[in-house]
Amino acid sequence: MKPRAFAAVFLLLPVFALFDMQSSSPSRGTWTVNYVCENTVSLQVSFRTVHGEHSNSMEVGRAAIKPAQGQNAVQFAITRAAGTFNFTGTLSGDQGSGQVAFTANPQFPQEMADVGYSGLSSDDVFRMAMMDVTPQFARDLNEAGLANLSTEQLIRMKIHGADAEFVRAIAQAGLKVTDPELLIRLRIHEVSPDFVQRIRLAGYDGLGAEDLIRFRIHEVTPEFVQQMKQLGYDKLAAEDLIRFKIHDVTPEFVEAMKKLGFGNLAAEDLVRMKIHDVTPDFAAKVKQLGYNDVGAEDLIRLRIHDVSPEYIAQAKSYDRDISLDEVIQHKIRGDRVSQM
Repeated sequence: MKPRAFAAVFLLLPVFALFDMQSSSPSRGTWTVNYVCENTVSLQVSFRTVHGEHSNSMEVGRAAIKPAQGQNAVQFAITRAAGTFNFTGTLSGDQGSGQVAFTANPQFPQEMADVGYSGLSSDDVFRMAMMDVTPQFARDLNEAGLANLSTEQLIRMKIHGADAEFVRAIAQAGLKVTDPELLIRLRIHEVSPDFVQRIRLAGYDGLGAEDLIRFRIHEVTPEFVQQMKQLGYDKLAAEDLIRFKIHDVTPEFVEAMKKLGFGNLAAEDLVRMKIHDVTPDFAAKVKQLGYNDVGAEDLIRLRIHDVSPEYIAQAKSYDRDISLDEVIQHKIRGDRVSQM
């Protein structure tokens, strides 16, 4: 019986060891230099755990970097609310690397609990230290109307710069958002308070956060909106502006088509013309062949059926009065010009 009991204990030991390793935060990592400025040194700091790699950039003042024993050896520390990172290694010019050890601040969990974030794990504390999440950061968000965030949301808000100042500025620009995930997306896609305000001044003051995010994704700028308004498209829906950008309906294209007599085209017509590669040059050549009353739909059909200006010219050499519709029918049937 005893050997069997001993074997059972022996087999369980690695399991307990693995559990402890997974539940504890990393304490040691590495650092390298990103770049060196006159007064600061930017570092890339990495810690590897069983869950993956935690990396972030940090800056340290050159005055805080102290020489240590050994050639080009240095030591310095970066202290944050959640704990302290102690660095050792070598630094010469703009080249440097070494080891970093993290020590958690024992008061930090209680400080965070006081602003509504209790029960932090050691991994939570470490990640908050890496991203420089402070009790004041959380307190400011609480006061801005974003209390009761999850720990993960709080950290992500910090990563993407969605702080209380941003929340208030966005609201002052006319966009009140209290969903943390939406605020993070606004920051990811660079929907700034200035962008919101300028789009509103351009006549689109009823847009929500999702519309503004799509504007940024597709590069619908206030300048683009104003240019389209000057060309007579001042009542476009937000979706039309987005489709213009997706299909490359530029102010230059609209203006060129207007000069050819296509001045009152619907937004849908402009999009379809671009989709089917109806260029101003193509439209001009068709008109030069005597089809001055050609419409957008005619041009689109010509393109769909691969009817070139050269094919039209050949058809007219056999029948001066042939209509574009007849030309298209010949093309569909695959008729050679001699068969017309």
